[in-house]
Amino acid sequence: MIGVVIYLTTRGTSYQYRFDFIDAGQLVTGDLVRIGGTPAGTIQEIRLTPNGQAQVVVSINSDFGPLREGTTARIREQSLVGVASRYIDLSPGPSFEPAMPSNGVLPASKTSGIVDIDELFDALNANTRAGLRRLITGFAEWYAGKSAQANLSALYFPPALQSYAALFSQIDASTPTLNEFIDQTSSALGAIDARSAQLTDLVSQSRITADALSSEDQALTQALTNLPGALTEGSATFERLRNSTLPALEQLINATRPVTGPLRPFLSQLQPVLNEAVPTVSLLRQILDKPGPNNDLLDALHDLPPLANAVSSDFPRAIKALQQSTPIFEFVRPYIPDLVAWVAGWDGVFAPYDANGHYARTVPVFDAFSFQDNAQGGTLTAKPPNLRGSGGALKTGFLYRCPGAGIIPPPDGSAPFVDSGPLSNPHCRASEKIGGTP
Repeated sequence: MIGVVIYLTTRGTSYQYRFDFIDAGQLVTGDLVRIGGTPAGTIQEIRLTPNGQAQVVVSINSDFGPLREGTTARIREQSLVGVASRYIDLSPGPSFEPAMPSNGVLPASKTSGIVDIDELFDALNANTRAGLRRLITGFAEWYAGKSAQANLSALYFPPALQSYAALFSQIDASTPTLNEFIDQTSSALGAIDARSAQLTDLVSQSRITADALSSEDQALTQALTNLPGALTEGSATFERLRNSTLPALEQLINATRPVTGPLRPFLSQLQPVLNEAVPTVSLLRQILDKPGPNNDLLDALHDLPPLANAVSSDFPRAIKALQQSTPIFEFVRPYIPDLVAWVAGWDGVFAPYDANGHYARTVPVFDAFSFQDNAQGGTLTAKPPNLRGSGGALKTGFLYRCPGAGIIPPPDGSAPFVDSGPLSNPHCRASEKIGGTP
């Protein structure tokens, strides 16, 4: 009980903090500090920091303190009545953050000033301010004398919003029907889009037909003039067809029915074959005789005799060349994997790189001198030209390796490759491999 009394009599009634701003923003001593619009403290003092910033000392009521880490502060304007009617709006940090120390400093990175309208205008150059002035004057002239119309528009604006709200509510109530309509429309448009080429071709052909009809208007007029006589003659012809030809044709059908009856199953099976054969026959016709020069079999047959005369002398030489090159290809064919591996591994030569890019590391060996070590550190003695390259630095003699001899022999003995069949290479020596001849 004594400790509680001491705590209640000695505890402070407010918390003091220091807020650093880029500028004071026309704050004065006694201005309010608000949290969520509610007064939470007052400004006690405004002073200048060593780095030229404004430091505002505030006192926060005990009901709103202590402030937590993560708190931010912003200078806001209460109204446009007074020049210095400003206050500090605080956004407290989360409750799980540690409390700020008494008389702690909120840095400028956590605070925001206020921009006055005159500062905004001062940031604009003279031409921009003049243009803005003319824009405002233009709006004033535009609306001059039209206040009644503006008031009437404002009068009808709420009913218009209500009508729009009722319309959107009705649309929202009919959402399933609207969705089905949109789906059906999408399907229809998709079907039309899938046949866009045919529709385009139909329109083009219709235009061509209309152009052709318009260009043959005289012939069409003559045809319409002759049409009544043709119809009269056609009526007489159809009458003779009905009275004479059709009865004779009916007798022919009755006479051939016993013979044509067994053909019915064959014709029913022949119909699918004919349907499938139509595209093939069309393509075959294009292959045999297609409009245009040098594009079908007939043109090829016309050009075949000169070609035969031209190749009658070239083919024997080509056959001879192939026969003579066969041993070369037989020798090279087993080495194709080695050649491919060499090409695939060629990039490893240029893998290193420095500031200038990739480079190839080479080790030139000339073997033009012999080195003799002595007390002076050693001397180089020039070799005769006929002995250069004959030392231990260079080796020769591996000239008949079999395919795969350039790798470490695998345990299964598949390399080097030796074959007695079509890939045989009698010129290679299986003993020449990595490590030398055993």
